[in-house]
Amino acid sequence: MIKPAELIEVRGGEKITLAARRIYNQLLSNAFGPEMAAEGQEYRIPFAELRGNHTSNDRVTEAILSLMQTVVRVRMSDGSTRNVHLLGPTDVEKFGPGIATMLTYELHPKLLPILRDSQIFARLEMQILHGFGTKYGMALYEMIAKRISLKHVFYNDFETEELRDYLGVPDGKLGPFAALRRKAIEPAVAEVNALAPFSCSVVVIENKGRKVTKLRLNWWMKTVEERKAQWQAQQEKQRDLFDPGLAELDLFESS
Repeated sequence: MIKPAELIEVRGGEKITLAARRIYNQLLSNAFGPEMAAEGQEYRIPFAELRGNHTSNDRVTEAILSLMQTVVRVRMSDGSTRNVHLLGPTDVEKFGPGIATMLTYELHPKLLPILRDSQIFARLEMQILHGFGTKYGMALYEMIAKRISLKHVFYNDFETEELRDYLGVPDGKLGPFAALRRKAIEPAVAEVNALAPFSCSVVVIENKGRKVTKLRLNWWMKTVEERKAQWQAQQEKQRDLFDPGLAELDLFESS
């Protein structure tokens, strides 16, 4: 999918869950096209595509309501800031007693100029997005995907509070940097390195006293050998997931 850069690094989205972030990307992907920035344009998508492996629509419904209620601060291309709802009005079609089958939705009108005027886009792989187990990992993946095509640029510096916001860390959570690093940054880096075609690291570059104030996000493309090893590790993980007995057999044979 193609995602406007302005919708990747937003502030105020700390309440957006992993499921909601994933569903929002699906809604944007479904809406992508010549009419994406047209005012009043409606889009339709089956609930079955949004709920993934879950049999209930409850999580999808909760995510949709959360996206409709969330207001984020978006940095515009001219440097100004706009507060905007992520999602506009929605309707749910039901066939049968209480069975939701189709979602009709609009993008919020204040969001349309951002989509229309965006000059930078990130190319995201839906299969990779579905592999993330934390919203921090997905957010970090999107941040790097936005930059990976830049020539001669291999890092970006962030204020610690800025990176905290972009990852979606809730207010009042993971206050000490040690907790932020252990619970958010390190798991996010590990997931990106395991799933994406690129690798990354986050290092401290500035302190004020005992407070960490600035971090550097580094990224680089994986080599062919690293991609092969990554693919093999993912295949083995899938094999063990569907047939744990094979993993036990390998362990027995290796011993």
